[in-house]
Parts: sequence; structure tokens; C-alpha cells
Amino acid sequence: MASNQSTWPVPPEPAPLSPDKRRAALGEIVVFIDGRTEAAGILEFVGVLAEEHRARLITVFMQPEPTITLAETFARGRGMLRVSELHRAELEQIEADFLALFENVVRRHGIRSESEWRSLPYLSSEVGVQAYYADVVVIAQPQPADQAARPPGLAESLVLTSGRPIIVFPPRSTVSRVRRILVGWNARRESIRAVADALPLLVKAEAVEVLVVDHERTAGHGQEPGADIARHLARHSVQVGVRRMSSGKEEVGHLLLSQAAAFGADLLVMGAYGHSQLSEWMFGSVTRTVLGEAGLPVLMSR
Repeated sequence: MASNQSTWPVPPEPAPLSPDKRRAALGEIVVFIDGRTEAAGILEFVGVLAEEHRARLITVFMQPEPTITLAETFARGRGMLRVSELHRAELEQIEADFLALFENVVRRHGIRSESEWRSLPYLSSEVGVQAYYADVVVIAQPQPADQAARPPGLAESLVLTSGRPIIVFPPRSTVSRVRRILVGWNARRESIRAVADALPLLVKAEAVEVLVVDHERTAGHGQEPGADIARHLARHSVQVGVRRMSSGKEEVGHLLLSQAAAFGADLLVMGAYGHSQLSEWMFGSVTRTVLGEAGLPVLMSR
């Protein structure tokens, strides 16, 4: 069972940097919509994010795989043409419905002039490229979450290989504004990268908590685990505190999620960990747990 060891605010430091020097901002946000997943929540989330940061919002619509019935597999000649026309009309209607959602969001948030809709065919090789030049990428949480042995989907591939911060958004999440953020901190490279990538969100948050779990298992924490990164964030005017915990017998991924809920977090920030096995990337257990089970948006960097 996890135990709470200590929590404290950040010690006073010299005056923070002037606003023009410390300000971090998102300039471009890319969101992926796959045509089969509920999109109202994720579009509202990115719409609010783009409005707050005055960022350009690019929505990449990935055309879904056509639904083919058993009878259609036997079509020949003109029947094949008819089936093709029906599928094209179906896909066009699906995209039109999602586009209407998108246009409603950008209109309500006043970002129509700073928004863009891109459409890619099913299994396009250009999907991943769309993420390369974004300040942050938002994508729906992969489903089903419990099939660890299945091939990695787009969300997993982007987290591991894009080099960009990825916000994984649960389909049933109602979060629209990020006000409270929990940072999972272990002083490793991935964690450091995640905090740096999340800085534009951290500086706008009303409250941030740095959670250090089992600090004795990793080096680099210094004399007061979590204090150095908290001081760094405080110099950017982040309202931050630190909490140390021991996981005991609880799996660390589950602990992060439970503590995020206890803190009332709108966003969890953490590094994504994985290893190469037979030329394929596999997630570490903590990353896999959070990616599959999170009920709140999670920003992951690697």
C-alpha cells in the first residue's frame, strides 16, 4: 500500500524572470481524428487550448476503413462499382459530420482564421509526418486498452517515435480547460523532457504538484528529491508544490492515476518509457498502465 511521506511548498527563490523572458507558448496544435471515435470532447479540448494560447489548430482527419458486408465481398462487375460508390458516399458523410463538429468548435472559440482541416485516406503513409512540426499533438486514447499484445496503434507509435509531446485524451473525458496538473517526476531523461514540453501548460495552470515516487530507485534527485525541478518551475512563475511517496506494493502507474484523481488534476504529465525488443518498441509497465487506463488527459514525452 502506498504511503505519503512528505509534502511541502517550494522554498522562496530570487524574483522570477520578467514576463517577456519567461513566457512559454504553444504556437501550433495538431489533433488526430480517426472517423470512428467520439470527437466532441477532444475537439472541445483542443479548441479551448488553441484559444488560450492563440495557437494554430490543425485537425488531421484520418478516413476510416470502409465497412464491408459479407454480401459485398461477392460483388462483381457493375456490382463492384455500386459498392465502391456506396462506400465513398458513406465516408464522405462521416467526414462531413466530423467537419461540422470541427467548424462549430473553431467558430465558438474564435479561432476560425487560425485553424485548418486536413483529410488523409485510410492507411496513408503521411499520417505520422503531420505530427513532426507541432508544439503538441492530441490524440484519442487507444482502444481496447487491455490488449497488450496487439500491434501498436497510431497513439503508441507517436508517443514512442515522433519526438513530440503527445496528449492522450480519453474518449469519456470531460476536461476542457487545464487548471490543475500533476507531474510524475523521477529525474530521468524522459521525465525531464516531459516537463520541458509541458511548460506552456504548466505556466498557465492554477496549481501544479510534482509527485516523486520511490526516489531511492533512481539517481539524480539531489538532496531533496523534487525540489530542484520545482525551483526551476517556480522561476517560470509556476504555482508548484512537491510530494514524495513510496509506492509500497501498489503498481506505480495505478498510483500516478489515483494521485492525479486525489489532486483533482485535469492533466497528468510524465515521461514515456519503453525498450526495444526484436526490433519493435515495447512500452514499460508504468507507461502501458497509464496509457491504457487513464481517465484524464495525459501528456507523454520521450
